[in-house]
Amino acid sequence: MDTAEFGGTERDDWENGTERDDFDGIRELPSSGTSSSGDDEYEPNESADTGPSLQDHLRRQLLGMRLSPEDAASVMVLIESLDEDGYLADPLEEIAERLAIGMGLEGDEAADEREELMDRLRCALKWLQSLEPTGVGASGLGDCLVLQLMEMTPTPEREVAVVICRSHLELLARRDMKKLMAATGADEETLRHAQTLIVSCEPKPGRPFTKAEANIVVPDVMVIKAGRGWKATLNPDVMPKLRINDLYAQAIRGQRNGSAGGLSQRLQEARWF
Repeated sequence: MDTAEFGGTERDDWENGTERDDFDGIRELPSSGTSSSGDDEYEPNESADTGPSLQDHLRRQLLGMRLSPEDAASVMVLIESLDEDGYLADPLEEIAERLAIGMGLEGDEAADEREELMDRLRCALKWLQSLEPTGVGASGLGDCLVLQLMEMTPTPEREVAVVICRSHLELLARRDMKKLMAATGADEETLRHAQTLIVSCEPKPGRPFTKAEANIVVPDVMVIKAGRGWKATLNPDVMPKLRINDLYAQAIRGQRNGSAGGLSQRLQEARWF
């Protein structure tokens, strides 16, 4: 990963149908439609199963933890509150507030219960952040990186990297080494080693569990080498397939008195496709 990917203050700155039958008997079908030969055809929009989601992966780990039903339920709430990158979509306080409202813990008389709920969620967050992948359950990019750095061997460079991730990511994004040296008290060599540790972290812990097929772009045109030149052709896998309804075709062929002349012309035009 290039260090230029630290630009910006957000984690995103880290990374640079079937139509109805017509009267002429011609029907347009998608590539996955059933042909008269019964052969299966490739459907570019069809996604294969790429394995469990991030939430499924975390739930399986949760089953192996010896937690009380209440604590396990709290961790489950946080798992369901994760976004696709593995970050908490909302602050812990907002999650606790929604839970309190759902449980009817409103008013001054329920203040103690709300505080107990908040404490339980704080503990649940620590359990969640102890699961794999490391960095899951973070509140932001800096928090995510710190969680991963703390799993590394303690060294002076790691400690500097932690300080940078907690307070000075913007300076690192600008590559302002002089201000980083002043803010951390580290020399330039230590800073560069710390930077290497930071770059080795995964800014989006949920990335391995995303459906990569959803982001695949299927080309409409393919360029193929032909002899000494190149030939551009339409991708047949994304072209709509035209099928002629056999019942209509047989009915047209059965008309021998010329009354189906217009339909016969349309049938021929359809075959040209």
